[in-house]
Amino acid sequence: MAISSRRGRAGALTEGRGRGRVIRGVAVVVVAVGVLSGCAPSDPVADLTPAERSVIRGKLAAQNWEVVTSRFPFATRPEVSVVHTTDDGSWPGSMVGCLRSAGFTVYVDGRYFQFGSTAGRSTEDFALGTYLCSSRYPRADDVMRFLDRDRLEALFGYFTGTVRPCLVLSGVKSEPPPTLSAFLRGVEARKSWNPYRLAWSSPIPAPRLAFLERLCPSLPAWMDVAE
Repeated sequence: MAISSRRGRAGALTEGRGRGRVIRGVAVVVVAVGVLSGCAPSDPVADLTPAERSVIRGKLAAQNWEVVTSRFPFATRPEVSVVHTTDDGSWPGSMVGCLRSAGFTVYVDGRYFQFGSTAGRSTEDFALGTYLCSSRYPRADDVMRFLDRDRLEALFGYFTGTVRPCLVLSGVKSEPPPTLSAFLRGVEARKSWNPYRLAWSSPIPAPRLAFLERLCPSLPAWMDVAE
């Protein structure tokens, strides 16, 4: 009887430990799913007003147009609408797709692109096409230069508190974040830190990268300056 009793207690203890492991395992999974489930809600402090978005769009378009007029001072400026703000990883692809759809020959060189000769199209046509496409798909780094300190801090918090943990839990390497002051200096120099940088430069298959960008959005929704 004593032996049976000890076995009973041992069995109950083992079962309890097993349940504890299961509960802890479930807790870990729940936490992971909570982080990986994607987008944090838009920060009401960071949200851009329609007027602020309009100002940023205007400044970006003016900046892009200066590039055209520096070579073609008498060019006629076309109307253009922003499609969406584009991160550094997808910007080259967006530009190539936009220019090719406009009839230009464009070659992709890694993450960069270059123009090829296109029958019946002049260098001024290329310049206008580049203006239209770069204005439709503004780079996040360019948008960031027009954000105030509070919004840049909110963006840094989104990168460090949402995007990077999501990537790491997904098994993707991500550079450790800089200090906030170093991040702000990088923004000014258009060399800002982004937790996706290693993923963008790695041989991750395009479908896997697209899945990651849905799971761990590289930019918060309020960074989109489209109308």
